[in-house]
Amino acid sequence: MASRLKGRANFLSPFVSEKYVNRIAKRLRELSIPLLESGDFTKETSADTPQLTASHIDSKELFKKDPAIIDIPSIYKTLPNAHTTLEKSKPIPRYLWKETDNGFPPSPEEAGVDIKTFLEQRDCHDRLQQLKVPEFCVGSTVAVTRADNYVPKGHVRFVGICIAMNHWQNTLGATFTLRNVIDGEPMEVNFQLYSPVIQKIEVLKHERRDKQALWYLRDYPPALSYVSATMKALPYKKEPHLYVQSKEEGQRVEKWFEQIKKSKRRR
Repeated sequence: MASRLKGRANFLSPFVSEKYVNRIAKRLRELSIPLLESGDFTKETSADTPQLTASHIDSKELFKKDPAIIDIPSIYKTLPNAHTTLEKSKPIPRYLWKETDNGFPPSPEEAGVDIKTFLEQRDCHDRLQQLKVPEFCVGSTVAVTRADNYVPKGHVRFVGICIAMNHWQNTLGATFTLRNVIDGEPMEVNFQLYSPVIQKIEVLKHERRDKQALWYLRDYPPALSYVSATMKALPYKKEPHLYVQSKEEGQRVEKWFEQIKKSKRRR
């Protein structure tokens, strides 16, 4: 039987090994007993009666589902505001406190997450509630006040444009980077959003740009990264304002790159 099946298997695929064929033959021998008992085949055999081969086995019997396996529905319930993503795509971070209408989910079972994620996001939510941080995005002007034992005041305030935010803002490893120009020198400071050192986060201007990160500002004129340290906060809006580059700024950028190009030319 194995040799007969091997000829058919090689016709289907040249990569079928003998071990795989023997496994199929063993499975056919196991299925032949219940099929004969059920009356699908007569018990009397003769020389003219063909032997049991793969052609006599119903394909449904080979792939029949084990009746012992029971499909149990999930005990977790999906929250109303949860996002769904396609397979093999970068998932959208889940903010458990945004998926419920009343605060934070009471248990990891209700949120549909493991205990580690539940405890971590609960700490993030508690920290945001204490700081009362409004939402901001890349392109916004933000002021951060953090504790510093090496200055007389005990704290330092840094104002800058948010040029980057890492993807997982719903974990304790969430970071964002502010950029500003101080005394003619560009400076970038990376902050941990949920760090206990941070005392206050102010959104001076809620603004967004058409890029996910503003690393290109490193190549632009420093004047486009400058923000006054004494800037007063504008009225906060939930929807960020879209930044549009003016004609004068575009000309300044072109002139800047022309100067760089001339400085690198060989004399």
